[in-house]
Amino acid sequence: MKWMSKRFTFVVIPDANQTVQRYRISGLTFILIPVIILILVVCSILFTLLFTGKVSHFNKLKTQMETADANYKQQLLQRNEQISMLETNLLVISEQAQQVETKLSNISELELQLKEIAGIEKSSVRISSSIEKAEGGTGGEEIIVPTNRSGSTVELTSQNLSNLSLEMDKMRPSLEATIEAIKNYQHILDITPTIWPADSRKITSTFGIRRDPFSRRSSLHTGLDLGGDRGDPIYATADGVITLSENNYPQGNNIIIDHGRGIETRYLHLNERLVQVGDKVSKGDLIGELGNTGRSTGPHLHYEVIVNGTQVDPRPYIKEDREDNNDVQK
Repeated sequence: MKWMSKRFTFVVIPDANQTVQRYRISGLTFILIPVIILILVVCSILFTLLFTGKVSHFNKLKTQMETADANYKQQLLQRNEQISMLETNLLVISEQAQQVETKLSNISELELQLKEIAGIEKSSVRISSSIEKAEGGTGGEEIIVPTNRSGSTVELTSQNLSNLSLEMDKMRPSLEATIEAIKNYQHILDITPTIWPADSRKITSTFGIRRDPFSRRSSLHTGLDLGGDRGDPIYATADGVITLSENNYPQGNNIIIDHGRGIETRYLHLNERLVQVGDKVSKGDLIGELGNTGRSTGPHLHYEVIVNGTQVDPRPYIKEDREDNNDVQK
């Protein structure tokens, strides 16, 4: 290794006009310079390889991030579309629910009219809008709620509301027809003489053949006599119009009410008449006072029911008390 301690001279000859330059280096330096250069080359190669790998890894990560970002944006877009669709469905359901609520309100009004016409009092039982849970056993069949299928929960709810709305649409004409029928029936009841004409229930003479209290001969008694005290109230037994209010003999003070449909009622021997011809009266209205005018043996009311111009027995028509009729009308 003695050559390493030797010195080498390098001569650099420039142009002819310049001085020749000499460089002297030791053998060790002569060896170290190529080694250092080789090391630098190797390091450069390694650095280049490492840098290229890092760049490739970075590009891969960048691609993955861009893909993930695109997927996230796509999912976000789909979520927004789903939310928009749900909002639209909820709006449709809300409108359908409002329509159903309106129709239910109309049906409730029809029900109240039916109850009012029929004289049914409102139920005192009140149903709470919220049901409190109590401790205890539970059970029942498990029915899975459909979530992700062609008929989603929202669609099923909307369909159910639509079906309910159609059913209520079908119910309304029937209820209205029922109400109209009940009103017609109620009108017939109102114009039919079904209540007692006086507070007294003391029948002193019935309809039919009897011995006349004055002549003592057999004769047709065309009405129903109700005994009572002078001044007792006399009531209209059905809705109608006063067609006669006069005092003559042998009827005394008497009143005739036309109820329509060929039916009239007549009230004889009154102490006082409280209505005039043309007055409209309702069933149970006060029209006069019990008396003893005309051909009469004592205070009483002679009450007649006339059908198509012929007197008939009033008793089959009398079904209820005046107070009962007032309760039904309320």
